[in-house]
Amino acid sequence: MSKEPSSREKKIFNKFKGKAESIVSDNDALRKLLVKLKAKLDESKDNDSLRTKLVDYLKLLSRMIGNTINGTYKDLPWQTMVMMVGGLLYFIAPLDALPDFIPIAGLVDDATILIWLGKCFSEDLDNYKSWENSNLSA
Repeated sequence: MSKEPSSREKKIFNKFKGKAESIVSDNDALRKLLVKLKAKLDESKDNDSLRTKLVDYLKLLSRMIGNTINGTYKDLPWQTMVMMVGGLLYFIAPLDALPDFIPIAGLVDDATILIWLGKCFSEDLDNYKSWENSNLSA
């Protein structure tokens, strides 16, 4: 499952990345995105292993972005924020490289982009997890 996104997935993702660049500097737009993400996660009640891992990962991204926009986490690089918001837009969009209504394939398509982003920005995600863990124990 650690494959590189296809050229079609990357092309479509780049459109979402462009939209993400305008959203990242608008906290209200980011909050609306997080509300849409929560709604989509709430729709995903299955206990499938891939879906569970994806939901956990998306919750991590939601907390990271939420803590960034409320000012409690200040170490998220702008480019990482743009890429992650682009990934969330890709995930939320019902029509992307493989539409979500196609069973399993639509989820795998979304997961491929998100896993790719997670690998590209693993250091930033690890830094956030460390920060989050130190603040939970404080």
